[in-house]
Amino acid sequence: MKAGGFAYTVLRAFERSIPILILLAAWEGATRAGMVQLFLLPPLSRVLVRTYADTINGVIPHHIIVTSVTALTGYALAAVIGIVLGAAMAMSARVRYFVEPLVSLAFPIPKISFMPIFILWFGLDTLPKVLMVAFNCAIPIISATYLGARGIDKYILWSARSLGTPNRKLFWKIVMPAAAPQVISGLQIALPQALIIGIVTEMLTGGDGLGSYMIRGVRFSDSETAFAGLLAMLVTGLVYMQIATMLRRRLLRWHAEAAHAD
Repeated sequence: MKAGGFAYTVLRAFERSIPILILLAAWEGATRAGMVQLFLLPPLSRVLVRTYADTINGVIPHHIIVTSVTALTGYALAAVIGIVLGAAMAMSARVRYFVEPLVSLAFPIPKISFMPIFILWFGLDTLPKVLMVAFNCAIPIISATYLGARGIDKYILWSARSLGTPNRKLFWKIVMPAAAPQVISGLQIALPQALIIGIVTEMLTGGDGLGSYMIRGVRFSDSETAFAGLLAMLVTGLVYMQIATMLRRRLLRWHAEAAHAD
């Protein structure tokens, strides 16, 4: 990267960070001025000290790893199920007949409300957390894959079939590449949901993970730990989204979207 391009990137990143820096400064200033109770909102500096201490001693990294394993396992399961079902809905009227009403019914429902049922069925271990993440993330992936595959120009499919292209090659050589931008968009939408649902399930069921770390701080009236967990969650989510953005650019570098971004 050229020096001018790097300087521009740094400047743009700083400009985008200004509202966040103002918010953080207001947080520290309000707490130091006594405008809020320190128990309800501890100073940012003290939260950062707690975050640093629990990072150095390995507590926060341990909980991040536990949460990430839960969230990413459920997310991977949802990605497989969502892409397969979404593509099958687009390719088969029979599959669409059975699956589309279920997806339409599940889409507006707050799916975290099924957590008590999952606990009843699968207990309080890791399995209900993983399945809860998969259940939440599968719906947007199914919808995005279906819409992407259905949006392909029918003349392209007709031309490929008229040339004798079998359905298997038609699916992998035409349908999935054409639907790839929307499929990846669905995966990007589902990724932060996986982290959120993973943390919420940890808050509800206990064990390890960022959700349990935050709830434990609240139960013992340690608000600094609760806010340290919040910062760890925000940083983890930011890293997730940056990785997803980089993967999107790499996977779609052949697509017109990449040329437009450049």
